Amino acid sequence: MKKIISTILSLIFVALPLAAQVPVTKTDPETELAMIFTISFIVFVIATLMYIIGVMDANIDPIANLYFRVKNYIIPPPSEAAADVGHIYDDIRELDNRIPPWFNYLFGLTVVFAFVYMTDYHVLGISKLSTDEYLEEVVAANLQKKIMLASGGSINENALVALKDVESLKEGGENFQKFCISCHGPQAGGLVGPNLTDEFWIHGGGIKNVYTTIKKGVPAKGMISWELVFSQKQIQNIGSYVLSLQGTNPLGGKSPEGQKYVEPVVALAKDSVKVKTL
Repeated sequence: MKKIISTILSLIFVALPLAAQVPVTKTDPETELAMIFTISFIVFVIATLMYIIGVMDANIDPIANLYFRVKNYIIPPPSEAAADVGHIYDDIRELDNRIPPWFNYLFGLTVVFAFVYMTDYHVLGISKLSTDEYLEEVVAANLQKKIMLASGGSINENALVALKDVESLKEGGENFQKFCISCHGPQAGGLVGPNLTDEFWIHGGGIKNVYTTIKKGVPAKGMISWELVFSQKQIQNIGSYVLSLQGTNPLGGKSPEGQKYVEPVVALAKDSVKVKTL
């Protein structure tokens, strides 16, 4: 037995220097935690084997007896009967029954989980507590808010209207000249893409349809989605600028494509209050 244990220890002590020569790279917290438990287990094994050799003189009978006692405690032998404590109440004998094994397993797991949780969250600080996660989310939300405000903020896409003010149309026109003329031409008369100055639209006219087309793009026809490039306000400005070109009919413009678009008329609710005339 001494030879076997000595061989195991020799292999461990040979493997440790080799492992130390492995180049250290930055790892994630879960990997670091796994390494800590692995090294702790190896140290425990080494200490146990050295104790068996040095103190117990390689006599593992006490350890084997302890193992079987613990096993029989957790998993009672089928032939074992509950001890009679000698109390009888209403012709019912009181027995000293064992705690169910599943309860012992559950209790053991809770102890292990508590140890791992405390080590992870409160000792090593690898995982973040709920308070830290909340503060990080608040910082991220504030940053997102600043970015949104700097880019023009968000708009209600369900209540879009074509803008008419000079500033919005100017910004929309500048972005159109930078990003859209390669397909639609400098005057929106159409090149690879369709003519945007007539009444005919492939994907629908009006500010809502034009806004959606710019935002989502038309990948099947080579038009990319612009929602990651422009803010919602910028897309509204570009759409408003495109609609402001209606009827300009630039020289050399492409023939109409799609269907003629007529803006739907929203019916006004009738006044249900009758006016009494005299």
